[in-house]
This record gives sequence, structure tokens and C-alpha cells, in this order.
Amino acid sequence: MLSAKHLVVVAVIGLVSGQERFCPRERRDGFECRAKKDQFKCGIFFEGLVDGADIKWIGALPDAIAKTRRKDPELIKTIFPKVNKKPVEEDYFNTWSNTCDASEANSKCYLLMDQIADDRLDSCKKTVGNLDGDDTIGNQLCGQARRFLDQAGKNLSNGLKNQKLSFYSSTCTGAWNPVSSSSRGNLVVSQRLCCDSTWRYYQCDGGDFTKSC
Repeated sequence: MLSAKHLVVVAVIGLVSGQERFCPRERRDGFECRAKKDQFKCGIFFEGLVDGADIKWIGALPDAIAKTRRKDPELIKTIFPKVNKKPVEEDYFNTWSNTCDASEANSKCYLLMDQIADDRLDSCKKTVGNLDGDDTIGNQLCGQARRFLDQAGKNLSNGLKNQKLSFYSSTCTGAWNPVSSSSRGNLVVSQRLCCDSTWRYYQCDGGDFTKSC
């Protein structure tokens, strides 16, 4: 299991607020913050959070790389998945063997996101969207899930149990599709997200966990 400092994808890179949007930059970048022309993206989403079939935005690469560079360039060296033993950079997402091949994008996203799928949700270490390390990733995700559910008019009094966090890819403006392998199926974060009635993270299996930073 990698160090939790690598858990770039389960930290919020930008909160969706105000009127409901698919992603923070949707108004500027178009529909669902999909990959641009000749680009692929790797994202993480709440799966089935509101209606059982939807996906709700948490964050994506390469979006998070530029944001981190603006905040603290040194963090790029430590929090991102690796390609050839070096932190992935933005140009990787425009580099192809066969341009706009969705299978190639899926494979590259799997290799990246599989590096971080087992990291813990109770980490206090610095991650994208948590650059100060002043709260756990799980607490941040609980807050974001609560906002989505509140916008949808759902009952918030019982918190959230066993929420799946799933990885998706978008290829050359195409729709988001699950990142998967033929042998292991769809790639998901190994820990489910559980939030108590005050919308603070707790470990779903009842084990000990870090409550705050």
C-alpha cells in the first residue's frame, strides 16, 4: 500500500457549490469537465450517491496538477502517481500511441489510479485540496457528499454508509466511463466512505481511525 500522501484523487480539488453543476469548472470548460480534444482525463467520483445511477465529481487529473503547481510546486514531487518513477505531468495526458484510443486512455488511467486506490481515507497528510493537512480526507469527502445530497433535497439526518468511490476516464471530449481491467473489473477506492449524522468520517468496518488533524 502506498503512503496516504499519494491520495490525490480522494481529496477535493474544487468544491461544487451554488447551483448544481457536474464539476467546478463546467461553465468555462463545457460539458462535465470532460477531456479536451486530443486529451484523456482520469477522475474519481461518488458513484450512485443521489439516485443509484449517477456519478458525482470529486476530482480529476490533469486538472489537479496545475492547481497544485499554483499553490505549492514542491508538493507535485510527493502527492501524484508516478510514470517511470517520476510524478505524472500534464503533458502525459496528451501523449498517445494511438490518438484518442479509449482503450489506451483506460489502461493509462488504470496504471495511475491503481497506485492510489488502497490509500486510507483518515489521512491527515497533505494532499491536493488539503494542502495544509488540517483535516482528514474522509472528513472533506463527507462534507462534499453532504453538499451534493443537500442540493438534491435528500434527508441528511442519517449520514452516509458504505459509499463507493469509483475511477473513471474521459477520452477526447467523450463521456466518462469506468476505469477497468479484464481481470479485476472496475477500479474503485478500496475503502468505502462512511459519514456519521454530523457528517464526519468514520471507518465503515468499525475499526480505529484518525478522527481529526
